[in-house]
Amino acid sequence: MISSAAAVAAVGLLAACGDQQAGGGGGQGAGQTSVVPGPELTGVQWGVESLTVGGKKAEPPRGGAYFEIKKNGEVQGTFGCNSFSGKVDLAGGTLKVGSLARTEMYCGDDFEERAFGVFEGELKAEQAGQKVKLTGEGGDFITLAKVEPAPLTGTEWQVTAVLEGDTAASLPKGAKARLTFGKDGRVTGSLGCNRVNAKATVHDDGTLTLGPAGTTRKMCPDDVMKTERALLGLFDGKSEYKITHRTLHLTKGDTGLTATAGKG
Repeated sequence: MISSAAAVAAVGLLAACGDQQAGGGGGQGAGQTSVVPGPELTGVQWGVESLTVGGKKAEPPRGGAYFEIKKNGEVQGTFGCNSFSGKVDLAGGTLKVGSLARTEMYCGDDFEERAFGVFEGELKAEQAGQKVKLTGEGGDFITLAKVEPAPLTGTEWQVTAVLEGDTAASLPKGAKARLTFGKDGRVTGSLGCNRVNAKATVHDDGTLTLGPAGTTRKMCPDDVMKTERALLGLFDGKSEYKITHRTLHLTKGDTGLTATAGKG
């Protein structure tokens, strides 16, 4: 069980770096200057395509990495495992990222630690074709690409953590929970041990209603059954949901889950 601190998963929109910088004239005649705007980052979702540290390029772990910077400077996201949140100052093509609050789930991969090392500080944002490059003071950089969020319906959502109050717990070893919301108005999948099937109604206000769960009756180890009981609590009622890039957050009161979109 791990403290989620102030960070919640989420998420993939970046606020605009819309201020303009004056640069030297290039072929415009003596004494003239050209205005070079920062990259247009607002109104789309961005995912971390790669991280380059010390000249070595790495891709994020399965499930992806992404973040959102709102117009008020709030940032939320993940670098592939833990969620983070904090504040960002935007000025032209420069981002100043303060110290970030994070969850504390063990990840077994140092990608996110290296990403935090680049992201926390001052970054220069540059357009690179259809992508955006964020370069830290030491020359290491993060490459962002435009992405579409995974659709709720038709995606196999692989549950990665169970939420309870201000804590999040990864699934016990051997538990593989997954849910698929079908176009037929039903949700099917596994709760880590038993199969599950229920009616699912998706509403336009960011909520969905799950009917009573029908399950198989297999018995599994105690820790797996505990996870299953927690997931069953999300059925037979209304929940809030949010999709950020390829991560689903489903909450019902003080309980909930996070899940990652499966490939394909």
